[in-house]
Amino acid sequence: MKKIFLIIWAFVVMIAMSCSKEFLETESTSAVDQSTMFKDTKTALMAINGIHRIMYEKGDFAPKMGYQYYMLYMDFLGEDMVYTKSNAQFRTEADWTRHRQPTNQYPRHIYEYIYKIIANANMVIENIDGATGPQEERDYIKGQAIFYRAFSHFCAVQLYGKRYDRAGNNTQLGIVLRMESSTEAKARSTVEESYAAINSDLDEAIRLLSNVKFQRSTKMHVNVHVARAIKARVLLTQGKWLEAAEMAKLVVDNSGARMDKSCYDYKQGRCTDARNNEWIWAKIAQPPLETATLFNFYSYISNTNISYNKNTPRAIYNLLYEKISNTDVRKQLWVNNVVNYPGLVIPPGGNAFKWMSQKFIVDFPDSKSASYNGAIITADLAFMRLPEMYLIMAEGYARSGQEDVKARNALFVVAKDRDPAYVLSTKSGDDLAEEVMFQRRVELWGEGFRFLDLKRLNMALDRGPAPRPGYNQGGAANNWKHNANPTNLDPLASNFNMYEEKAVGEASRFFPAGAKEWQWVIPDLEIQRNPLCKQNDL
Repeated sequence: MKKIFLIIWAFVVMIAMSCSKEFLETESTSAVDQSTMFKDTKTALMAINGIHRIMYEKGDFAPKMGYQYYMLYMDFLGEDMVYTKSNAQFRTEADWTRHRQPTNQYPRHIYEYIYKIIANANMVIENIDGATGPQEERDYIKGQAIFYRAFSHFCAVQLYGKRYDRAGNNTQLGIVLRMESSTEAKARSTVEESYAAINSDLDEAIRLLSNVKFQRSTKMHVNVHVARAIKARVLLTQGKWLEAAEMAKLVVDNSGARMDKSCYDYKQGRCTDARNNEWIWAKIAQPPLETATLFNFYSYISNTNISYNKNTPRAIYNLLYEKISNTDVRKQLWVNNVVNYPGLVIPPGGNAFKWMSQKFIVDFPDSKSASYNGAIITADLAFMRLPEMYLIMAEGYARSGQEDVKARNALFVVAKDRDPAYVLSTKSGDDLAEEVMFQRRVELWGEGFRFLDLKRLNMALDRGPAPRPGYNQGGAANNWKHNANPTNLDPLASNFNMYEEKAVGEASRFFPAGAKEWQWVIPDLEIQRNPLCKQNDL
């Protein structure tokens, strides 16, 4: 049977690494065959570095860019990241049409990216035991490969399968599990079987990576703390609340990461620097390999001189913004008043719209300076930060029905660090869980979680009410213009579709929980080449 994707084996090693001269300083600039690749642990590491690169490598057309595209997609499908002004990229993602098109090349790219990682991981897993070198180095390589297989299957099942029901009976269709290097036709496993395989792989990755005593030299590499953190995400998605909280606590207690709000304190490099003490796992910027615009995360979310976000700044859901305390350092990340705002960061000619984001700043352009040319187009990107682990602890303990004190204490660490006026919550049960979710929405805004959170909790997508008659209905004709504050706003209305006349469309204002639209469709190419793979409801 033909493959949808190619198994790729040799890549340029992305960053200088060090552990021993014979191991983590491997470099490669040319393709090598499989027998050479797995001759020893030094050369085998090139395969792992190839997988790291797939996480961010660009495709054949913007915005195809591996996991970075996945992250952006997950927030454009939610309500908290608002699409302001019509533009080519991400409009159809935001309006919930593209992921329902089986012949569309963009969602197909995500499917292919996921299974490309799985194919490469399987080849490493099947060959590394025969490589010469210390056992610790083999464990390091194999542990990362098994992790990537689990991580990729987890990314896939959240999209293509129905949500995991913690009450049980998860016999609904999940994904095609590829646990070996085979291209034979294979049916989709159930959601329960998919999560069983993911958890088994993560447990084995944790076991192997626990044997590794040397320190990774870059946050792009996977260590035991990264594996445990993803395990905590998986358990949270399954509704195994107490287990998720305890797994996240292991990361909090042992990873060495610590709360560090310094990324919010300055403009250049805001929320884009892996040296931040909170960052646990990250893409490290590779300027020589990321020279083209529109092929990295920041092309679509950072207010730099890049056409799409320059013309269509991302905004926060205004009804969420209004709930953020004025003493919270994070409130400055979104601009409520764009007229002569002293901290506004936009490139020359860029649009400024009410509630626009200032969270991710790759460069610090001065719109009054002729010298600014927007030369910095990429930066480090957090895949995982410590606050998420505290919030998993808080949510898991709160929803477990017996750990309110632990939940409040975990929540306090994040909320107090961001807001000096925050006091320890006195809430419990569902009310406490809702407070945790508010903090999660603010803290993790734009980092790829909202659609997945709504789906796992069986919540509707609700982008808020439209303006009532007599109030500003939005659009350029009603003063929704560059560098202007619109007037006569409905205090009860959301800013969805306010920035121009139906920028995305009213049809995507609301989707009920459990609707078929929550499942991505399988690409037609997979159905054609794997006749055992059943399509989701169209």
